[in-house]
Amino acid sequence: MWWVKLIVIVLLLAAVFSLGRALMALVKGEQGEGKSKTMRALAWRVGFSAAVFLFILLSMMMGWITPHDVNPNLLHGQPIQQTSSADSTGPAGE
Repeated sequence: MWWVKLIVIVLLLAAVFSLGRALMALVKGEQGEGKSKTMRALAWRVGFSAAVFLFILLSMMMGWITPHDVNPNLLHGQPIQQTSSADSTGPAGE
């Protein structure tokens, strides 16, 4: 589903944008006001990152996306059928 990827990318870009705003507020800001703007921008970044994580979990639960297997010897929890060594070494003449 292309729209799930689009939502995740938009949320990640919003987190990066918020991180940039925090940097600019930190560099430009005065003593009191700059700190509050920096903290607010960093709080938004944490919120966007949490939203990405929760949206990915929701997408997996709803079946919109499926995770990949981590174990290279298993596929969907079942052992992968191994081929014979002659098949994997190439032609018999080598």
